Amino acid sequence: MTSPRAFFSLLPALLVSLLAALAWPAGAQPAAAQDCSALVVPERVLETLNRLRAQSRSCGAGLLPAGPPLRWDARLAASARSHAADLSQGEQLSHMGAQGAGLRERMRLNGYLAQRAGENLAAGQESLDEVLQTWATSAKHCDNLMQAEYSEVGMACVAGPGRFQRYWVMNLGRVAQEPWVPAR
Repeated sequence: MTSPRAFFSLLPALLVSLLAALAWPAGAQPAAAQDCSALVVPERVLETLNRLRAQSRSCGAGLLPAGPPLRWDARLAASARSHAADLSQGEQLSHMGAQGAGLRERMRLNGYLAQRAGENLAAGQESLDEVLQTWATSAKHCDNLMQAEYSEVGMACVAGPGRFQRYWVMNLGRVAQEPWVPAR
């Protein structure tokens, strides 16, 4: 038989275990702790995105023609991943990085010298299909997705704390023929 003193010393641990069991089903984790990087499989992103780009699309004010297929670029994916991680820490959506770096600078830091550059951000969507649908129905995001000048894409999803829990970043670009020099 357990003494009352031993029982009460175990009580805090028992309560924590009980609350955890009640809060999430067996084997589940809170959404903020679930890794969403596995949702961004390059082949799946390209298949879905290139299917979307293969037909003309109304993006707000006008109809944009179909765009050529995009290729996956690991440098753009690394740029997207680092920015998504940055966004998840600040619980905000901004095209400016926490250290003040804009899109082209972030791409350059990952070895991608862009002639053309674009970026789509989103937060909270649960799946690749959901985030692409969100962007396809937003005039400015749709315009980015459909631009024929882009030839490469990289994308990332990073889980984070707070209300959004998933931060999505897509970087689109075309490599510069000559080294990119920032405007003065």
